[in-house]
Amino acid sequence: MHESLTAVSNSTVAGVGRLARFFGFSEVMGRLYGTLLLSPEAMSLDDLASGLKISKGSVSMNMRSLERWGMAKEVWMRGERKKYYAAESDFWQVIRNVLNSRERREVQLALHVLGESIEKLQLAEGELSDEERQLATFYLDRIGDLQSFFRFAQIALETVLGSDGTVDFEAVTKIEIG
Repeated sequence: MHESLTAVSNSTVAGVGRLARFFGFSEVMGRLYGTLLLSPEAMSLDDLASGLKISKGSVSMNMRSLERWGMAKEVWMRGERKKYYAAESDFWQVIRNVLNSRERREVQLALHVLGESIEKLQLAEGELSDEERQLATFYLDRIGDLQSFFRFAQIALETVLGSDGTVDFEAVTKIEIG
């Protein structure tokens, strides 16, 4: 392969690995996804392990995670007994999968915890001194602000996740700000 193609592939795979780490995934997962994304053909676990110079066990474990997140899928290859994989190349779908699996759950959990905290403060109100009641009121104001933020995040997530999944990226790139 030409050195420019190799250099671009290596830097892209490394960049996707760093990006994955930034978003809380393992760097190996990112590198595997980047490798699959840049491969015109489905790849076996052996291909991935030898190409990235990592163990087949690590590849297998991380590929299960990529499948769970909807970032890669197993591809059937005629006459082959090995497992082959291809990347999900629809980035909108990848984002929706991750948001749906992780962020939606975290926002719901945050709203639940905040609701419980408000309830505890309200139940304890009669037992609090004047000074404690002032602090409880301060807490309620701050927690209310957090609740508002997480409700907005929930609406934003539902808007993204509830859409039909099609985005006219050509139109988006033509948006002018100014």
